[in-house]
Amino acid sequence: MKLRYIYLSMRDSGYGNSEYELAFKDHCRFISNYMSIQVRKLKFETDGTYNMIGIKLILNPGFLCKIIPEYSLNVLLTSFNKESYNLMCEIEKYEYYLSLLEEGYRIAAQYKDIPLDDLLRLHQQFRDGDYKNEWQHKRKVCKELGIDIVLNCYFRSINFQLEMVVSDRKTKKEVVKGIVLTTPPNEVCFDYKFRDIIIGSEYLIITDFFNECRFRFLISDILQGIFKVEEFGYDINKKEYVRIDRENDSKGWTLPT
Repeated sequence: MKLRYIYLSMRDSGYGNSEYELAFKDHCRFISNYMSIQVRKLKFETDGTYNMIGIKLILNPGFLCKIIPEYSLNVLLTSFNKESYNLMCEIEKYEYYLSLLEEGYRIAAQYKDIPLDDLLRLHQQFRDGDYKNEWQHKRKVCKELGIDIVLNCYFRSINFQLEMVVSDRKTKKEVVKGIVLTTPPNEVCFDYKFRDIIIGSEYLIITDFFNECRFRFLISDILQGIFKVEEFGYDINKKEYVRIDRENDSKGWTLPT
């Protein structure tokens, strides 16, 4: 069994209500996501009892460190300082998240063999990258239209955004660029919504996890440098995919106090 997941959270912590706890979890989720992706590249083989290291913040822990279902090596920390945290700027919060994770790793290392040095190295890599969790999801070449289409992902503390960039294949100049999707900063809000790029005679389509049309662009608009996206979602009452009103998109997210 290989180590695949790293996460930081608080739940039933005593530090705040459920809204505060969920907001904290979402605000640091982009770091948990980054670390989970990077740690898989280590291919670290555990002793078979865990594939996840979870650091949970709580005022009154029932234990310090143990395996809980399913396959999670959980560490409970009592060192969270809510008053100081609420006064921190964004970068200070990022560093605080990393310090809490590092405290948890060191406790976990007393109970199980974990790749401590590699985890700390990944933290430094994250710092050196200016605390960014960004990646290219998909690139599609359309020789017939002479364009390249790229989907870029930006996972931040305040939101997740999917960007589409279309460039001229010959000149490499940008034809059109825009944000396809903005959601709260949690994978459950976005990871099923985009998968592949399909180019038809009239439309450029971004499919979802179920290979259905989720986002649609007129090719004629794109070639004129117009970024206009239509979004579709499944209507459980109509039992079909229907067009979604983009006016109600989530544009941002703030941490309640």
